[in-house]
This record gives sequence, structure tokens and C-alpha cells, in this order.
Amino acid sequence: MSTLTSKDMNIKRPTTRVHAPPGGGSTWSFGDDSAPASTGRKRFVQPPAHTEVDTKMESPRAAPAPAPSAVQMPVQASTTKTQGAVRVALLKTSADAELVDRAVQNCFEKLKTQAVSSETFTVATLEQLPYAANKLTEFGGFDGVICFGFINSQEPQFPALSAALTQSFIDISVKNVRPVVRAVFAGEPKVASVRMKGGWGAEFAEGIVSLIQLGGFVGSPSK
Repeated sequence: MSTLTSKDMNIKRPTTRVHAPPGGGSTWSFGDDSAPASTGRKRFVQPPAHTEVDTKMESPRAAPAPAPSAVQMPVQASTTKTQGAVRVALLKTSADAELVDRAVQNCFEKLKTQAVSSETFTVATLEQLPYAANKLTEFGGFDGVICFGFINSQEPQFPALSAALTQSFIDISVKNVRPVVRAVFAGEPKVASVRMKGGWGAEFAEGIVSLIQLGGFVGSPSK
């Protein structure tokens, strides 16, 4: 019976060595990052893997449509107040409409050329003009009022009525700090007709705008 010694019990472990093929050296290695030695043979170099480029290629896009501008509603100078515009009321009598309406139209056309917003109001008689003018300047939001009418200078009450109207308009203007302009024609009907056809009434448009802008403010000053 034979006895085994420790020397006889050594077991040969498998290795990971790869034998080089005949005529050339292998470039395979394990656990070593060093560059392999050149063997003089041409080696097949694998193309580098595709790397992502920072530049993004995108399909052409249509340019974004510009933001739509604010829709502006049609503005009529006779009825609508634009931002920052002077606003004037045209107050007229229904009496003697053939003459009075012509004067109002002349004034209205002139106001349009000055970019002034205006609106027309009608009362029955001359005596109602002061009340309506006071209401429009104090509560109507208008910067001024032009009062149109006709007084026949041949009538007996002409002097008293004319003076009363003038004083009333002055008092209202001072109280409300807004101009109330008298555009009441005093004279004979034939003369008035000729004057209206000649453009009478337009001059009041220029006068009231100057009064409104007097002092550098529109309307009554803040208290």
C-alpha cells in the first residue's frame, strides 16, 4: 500500500492563457490595459461607435404666426370716445331744425378733422338748453358742450331770452369746470340760412377744443 504525500496532492489549476496562433502574437490579455506591442501585421480597425452630436437636426418648422393684434372695433367720431380723446356733446333744439341741423353738421365735420369724439343730443326748445348742458357736463362724462339754436331777432322776447341763455351757459361752465359754448344764431331766418350754408357753426369746434385743453388738463382738475 502506497502513501500519498503533499507533493503528490498538488492539483494543477486551469489557466486563462490563450496560446498564440502559429506565426503571430495574440493581442488578447486579461487584466492589463497597456497597449499591445506592434507585431508588424495589419490589423482590422473597427470603426468607432457612433457618438451623439450636440447639434439637434430638426425638420423645418413653419415660423410661429405673430400674435394677433388687439381687435379694434370701428370707432365713430360722433358716438364713441377713444382712449385719451376729447369728448364733446353737441346739444341742439328740435325747433327751427332746418337751420339748426345745418349748423350742427358744420361743427361735426370740423370736429372730425381734429380727432375729437362727439355725440349729438336734442331738446325741444331754447329754454331747455341750460338744463341739458348742465346734466351733460356734470354727469355725462363730456369735456364740453356746444349748444345750438336759433333766435329770431324780430321777436319781442329776443333780448331777455338771449341774455338769460348767455348767463346760464357761463354759470354752468364755471360750476362744472367744463366749457359750455353758445352757438345760438340770433337774426332773421333768411340771413341765418345763408350763414349756415356758408359753414356757420364750424368755428365753435376750434374754440371749444382750445378751452378744454386750457391749463394742460381735460375735464375738471383732481381735488
